[in-house]
Amino acid sequence: MMKVSWCNKLIGAIVVVGMVLSAAGCSVPQNSDTAEPQETQESASSTEGEAAESAVDSKTDSGAGTSEDLIVKSDGKLKIAYLLDSLANDSSQRHWQQVQNECEMRGWELISETNVSGNYEADPTRQAFQNMMAQEPDAIVISYLDIPPIADLCVEANQKGIGVYCIGTDLSDGILMNVNSNNSVIGAKVMAYVMDRLGGEAKAMGFQTLWMTRGIRRDEVAISMAKSKTYNIETIEQHEVTQEGFTDEMYSVTENWLTKYGSDLDFVWACWDGGGIVIAQAMAAAGYTSDDMFTVGMDGGNQAWAYLRSGEIPFVASLAEPFEYQVHQCFEGIYQLQVEGKKRGDADCIIPKSGDYSTDSMTIMIDKNNVPDVGANVHTLFEYYNPEDQDAWYNQGAIYTISDYAQDPGSAEEAEGN
Repeated sequence: MMKVSWCNKLIGAIVVVGMVLSAAGCSVPQNSDTAEPQETQESASSTEGEAAESAVDSKTDSGAGTSEDLIVKSDGKLKIAYLLDSLANDSSQRHWQQVQNECEMRGWELISETNVSGNYEADPTRQAFQNMMAQEPDAIVISYLDIPPIADLCVEANQKGIGVYCIGTDLSDGILMNVNSNNSVIGAKVMAYVMDRLGGEAKAMGFQTLWMTRGIRRDEVAISMAKSKTYNIETIEQHEVTQEGFTDEMYSVTENWLTKYGSDLDFVWACWDGGGIVIAQAMAAAGYTSDDMFTVGMDGGNQAWAYLRSGEIPFVASLAEPFEYQVHQCFEGIYQLQVEGKKRGDADCIIPKSGDYSTDSMTIMIDKNNVPDVGANVHTLFEYYNPEDQDAWYNQGAIYTISDYAQDPGSAEEAEGN
């Protein structure tokens, strides 16, 4: 089959994404990933140089669906509560580090729980949210936690004037903003890279799919592309991974497919870095290299980049997300709504009326040709970075630098976090 260029494949992917998003919009009307991606932009606002004013609690007008009747403090002295499932993976660590940077830069009080899954035996997300709400913050920021178990609490907090903001989750009633890369678009971008590398054809291909919504979106788009008439895939295997012990399960499933197809197995999919690395480890243990078969990942970070740099397993690429930028824009949104008193959808507000702030246009495919060097500043990978602007937010506080390590990829928290 004639090799089709990456650009042409991406055009096809966008068509598929549109179909998936349309279908999702019918079944899950409140979901952020069903919305059309918004343009990312730098906010011109800054917390520096604000005049010292007396603290004044005021309210903004209510909006449709989610109330915008928020606590507004013009003196800028906000109290932020932050919730994170765990610090088990690179993306979560990067979120937490930037959250601390943002609060320090802005002079905001920070209270946090960064091990929600480990701190409570029953209903951990609800208990953690209730604990934070009881401490009367002005805003609650959530990274990666599952929203349905706390959907009613988000509404309750919103009705009390507490702003609820999310990073990497989904929108629902009560949530003012979700900063996230559209997972359907991520799936399309990565699968377009895969098929371009394969020249548009493969003898056998496997997909190991996940149970959570974010993973499902990536998986479904990739599978739809593989099954389209654009490509020539002779055999497609699918396995839905179970939540308990999934790392060992993914390794075992890959071993079974290797036994069945041998070197005819050209590619195996997993929708995040840790899963891809486990698959690649199984391939390498069976004696295969990236010349025989390969896998890829999504999210990016030290673990994935270390494997790309070493080439020791057939893990050949990872789509990097701008996690620090996502956190920064979330905090800019908080500043605009709860210090400046702006409303979502205002011409000079970075938060669209829908609340969905998309960063998928900023993701970058990283492979051996552009993997960052050890010691590099992670911000240099992304388009927002300006090396001449030493006063920019990304040059303040602790900076995530690239290290050379490859640790155990497996934890359920990592799959959910990424």
